[in-house]
Amino acid sequence: MSDKNENIKLSRWLDKNLPHYYPNRGDLIDIIETIAEATIPIRGLLEKGITSREIQYRMNIEAPGKDTKNIYDEDQIHEDILTHSIILKALQEGDTDFLFVASEEAEPVIGNGKFGITTDPVDGSSNVAVNRTVGTIVGVFNERGEIVAGFYVLYGIFTNFIISINGLVAEFILDTSPYSMTFYHYVFHELLEMPDKDDGGVRCLGGDPSKWSDKCRAYEKLLIERKVKDRYSGSFVGDFHAIVNYGGVYSYFLQEGKAKIRLYYEWLPLAFIAKTLGGDFLIIDDNNNTTTMKDVKLLTKDNVKKIHARTCAGLIGSKKAVNWFNEIK
Repeated sequence: MSDKNENIKLSRWLDKNLPHYYPNRGDLIDIIETIAEATIPIRGLLEKGITSREIQYRMNIEAPGKDTKNIYDEDQIHEDILTHSIILKALQEGDTDFLFVASEEAEPVIGNGKFGITTDPVDGSSNVAVNRTVGTIVGVFNERGEIVAGFYVLYGIFTNFIISINGLVAEFILDTSPYSMTFYHYVFHELLEMPDKDDGGVRCLGGDPSKWSDKCRAYEKLLIERKVKDRYSGSFVGDFHAIVNYGGVYSYFLQEGKAKIRLYYEWLPLAFIAKTLGGDFLIIDDNNNTTTMKDVKLLTKDNVKKIHARTCAGLIGSKKAVNWFNEIK
């Protein structure tokens, strides 16, 4: 869907589409712009892995050690640590203070600002080595613990910036033309709508199918019967972007009691986008009962230490495709 604001920069679009009475409007715009600008060197790092040492040197970021692990005891690659440091450093050196910054790569950093930030700096980082899609996921929370903006950057043939804020979901493209007045800025592309069809779209079902419950297997069969095509890539943000464009569902089903997806770093920012587009998000517990996004505990400065919680399982995408799960007995 097109918009009269075509080809304007992200900063101007935010200024035009956030009303002046919006709470702490200036701080929110500054935080979004700061993170957006930080993703530009991340894009360069991912395009040419050799430049990671140059970026590390120029930004005075400490080199990661060998065999490092994140807080989940998962192996970290160089890009994981470096991209986390780039975003954190940009926020710390920015003009606007933050309430907290939380990344799945480290413990939260507490501040005194009005907005808290969660980020997965390189979602799908294991895809880097095989040249598949990765992205950055960000959620912004107000002082009451409510999510007020969710956005992601997709690093692919194009660099896409998709944001949900104030009831709109807009897509921006990074302009890298050397002859453009918007050189290396995100420029408005279009407002988005998520298809919600009775059949078709894409299905991105994560986890080991041999360990799914009978209900999860029945759900997959239903999706196949309704011609929802298999497109799982191992990158949550990449798969979600396909669903935004084609409709369908992303899921990660529980296996052997191990929850996989991080609630605040991955599910909620993307769920905020899906809900704004008229889609849906469900958390599935061990007994295949579902919980909606509204029932998720608020994320405040006082409980930010619980931010590393993972979900048992979940579904996100077009409203019809997601809620077919509840039709299965």
